[in-house]
Amino acid sequence: MAKDYFEDITPPENASSERTPTPPPSLESRSEQVPIRVADAPPARGIRNIAAPRAARAKASGDFREPPPFPSEPPRTKGYSRWILWGAALLALVALATLALFSFRDTVIRVVPKSHTVVFDPATTFTAFPESTAATGTLSYTVQTSELEDSEVVPSQGTTHAETKASGSITVYNEYSDASVKLIKNTRFQTPDGLVFRTPAEVVVPGKKGSAPGQVNVMVVADAAGEKYNIAPVSRFTLPGLASSPGMYAKVYAKSTASFSGGFVGDQPAVAPGALETALSAVRARLEEKARAGSTGTGSETIMFPDMIQITYQDLPNTSEAGGGVRVHQRAVIEVPSFPSSAFAKTIARSVSADAEAADVFLVPGEGFGARVSESPAPLGSNPLEFSLSGSAQLVWRVDTAALADALAGRSQDSFTTIANEFPGIQEAHARIEPFWKTVFPAAADITIQLESPAPSEAI
Repeated sequence: MAKDYFEDITPPENASSERTPTPPPSLESRSEQVPIRVADAPPARGIRNIAAPRAARAKASGDFREPPPFPSEPPRTKGYSRWILWGAALLALVALATLALFSFRDTVIRVVPKSHTVVFDPATTFTAFPESTAATGTLSYTVQTSELEDSEVVPSQGTTHAETKASGSITVYNEYSDASVKLIKNTRFQTPDGLVFRTPAEVVVPGKKGSAPGQVNVMVVADAAGEKYNIAPVSRFTLPGLASSPGMYAKVYAKSTASFSGGFVGDQPAVAPGALETALSAVRARLEEKARAGSTGTGSETIMFPDMIQITYQDLPNTSEAGGGVRVHQRAVIEVPSFPSSAFAKTIARSVSADAEAADVFLVPGEGFGARVSESPAPLGSNPLEFSLSGSAQLVWRVDTAALADALAGRSQDSFTTIANEFPGIQEAHARIEPFWKTVFPAAADITIQLESPAPSEAI
C-alpha cells in the first residue's frame, strides 16, 4: 500500500483536530509576499516554508501602518512648464526681431549743405533776356499769360449803344526754324472760317529745339466788334501775312484751348458815370489781388515775382440783373516774367560771391525778398528786362546725393571725412553705419542721404 506522505505533517497547534484544507493564496496576497532567506542554506521545499503575506507579518509583529492616502488632485507641474516654454519662445522672437531691426536698417548720412545769406541792394540792377534771344550763360525769361474775370452790380440808368471786340489767348508755334520768328504789331491770325484776330503788340516766337517747336502764348483781339467773334477753341490759326513764304506759312501757326468772349454790338443797360467808375475800381482791385496771388512762386523749375506783373483790363458787355441793376464785367489779361530757378540763382551768386560763381546753387527766399522792374520793356517778352531785388535770400549749394552714395559704397568708415570733403557743397556730414557692428559702408542702394536745412549764415 502506498505511503501517505501527508500523514507525517503535524498541524502546529491542534494535531487532533480535523484537518481543514488551506486555500491557495490569492493573487493579491501573492504579490505582497516577501521571500524569507536563510543564510547559507537553500530554502526548504516544505509547506512550512511558504512566505506569509506582508500584511500578516506586520500585524503579527504589531507594526501595522495604513498606507498613505492617494492625493485628491495630481500636482500641477505641467501648466507651469507650458508657461516657461511660451516665455522662452517669446524671448527668442524678441531677440530675433531686434537683430533683424538692426540688420536691415539702412545706413544714414546726414548732410548740411553749404550756404550764404544775401542781403540785396535795391540800387543793383540785373538784366534778363527773352529766351529766344538769350546767349548761353545769361539769364533768360519767358512770359506767362493768364486771364481773370470779375464783375460788380450797380444801379442802371437807361440804355446805351455799345460795340466791343472779342479777345482770347492763343499759343503761337514755330516749327519752321531753330531761330526765333518776330511778328510785328497787329499780325493777323485767321480761323478756318475766315475770322481775323490781331496781336496788340510785337511777338517773338522762340526757335524750335530738335523736333519740339518753339512756342509762346499771346493775347489777340478780334478785327471787328460783334458776337460772331465769340468763338470756341480753334485747332489751327493761320497767318495770312506769311502766305508769300509757303514753308513758313505751313510751319508757323497758332492754336487756342479756351473760348473767346467779349464781342458785342447793340444796346445794353447803362449806368451813371460815377457809379461805373466806382464799380470798375472795385473790380480791378480784386482782379489785381488775385493776379498777384497767382504770380508768386519760387519753385524747383521757375521763379516769379508779383510786383513784376503787367495787367491789361478789357471791358466786357454789361448784363441786366433782376431788380433793375446792371452787372459790369471786366477781364484782366495778366503777363508775368518767369525765370529759370537754377539760372536765376547762379546770376545772383556771380554778383555777390566769387566763391559761389562756379557752384551749383539754388535760392531760398528770406525776409522781404522781392523784385521790381526797373524799366518795363514794350512789349514784355520781346526785349531785355531790367529789374532790382530787395530783402534777403539764402544761397544753398546743391549736393549730388547719388554721387556721394556711390563714393562711400564699400569704403571703410575711417575714410568718410576724406570722401565728404571732396564734395564742395557739403558744410557738415555725419554717418551712421547699420548694422552697428559693421565698419564698412554698404552698397549705394542701402545708403540713405538726408539733406538738412542749413542755418542762416553770415550775410554777404
